[in-house]
Amino acid sequence: MEKYKITDTSKFKLALFDPDETDQWPEGKKKAKKEIDKMRDDLINLQRTLYAENKHKLLIVLQAMDAGGKDGTIRSIFKGVNPQGVKVVGFKVPTEEEISHDYLWRIHKHTPRNGEIVIFNR
Repeated sequence: MEKYKITDTSKFKLALFDPDETDQWPEGKKKAKKEIDKMRDDLINLQRTLYAENKHKLLIVLQAMDAGGKDGTIRSIFKGVNPQGVKVVGFKVPTEEEISHDYLWRIHKHTPRNGEIVIFNR
């Protein structure tokens, strides 16, 4: 997973990542599922710590076209995570009130509080 860590944002280009790439799991889906289950356990423990410490927050932005797998990703990856510490926000057509403000106004009110994970489903 080291290859996917972004340490220098000035050199980051999403276009350089192949969405069909499976280098991490050449053994196939079975091995990948076991690894994802292990990572999910780590995520559950990290979420408990995040919530208990109440110092930090995490914002995850999933963006894809309709039927792009965002909902399935959320269900799969966050299965077992305490729902009290995770909020999913979907952004549909802006309301009249949202249109009357700048673009970030509707986003800002949904950003995570300390100890919380928020997933923007866009």
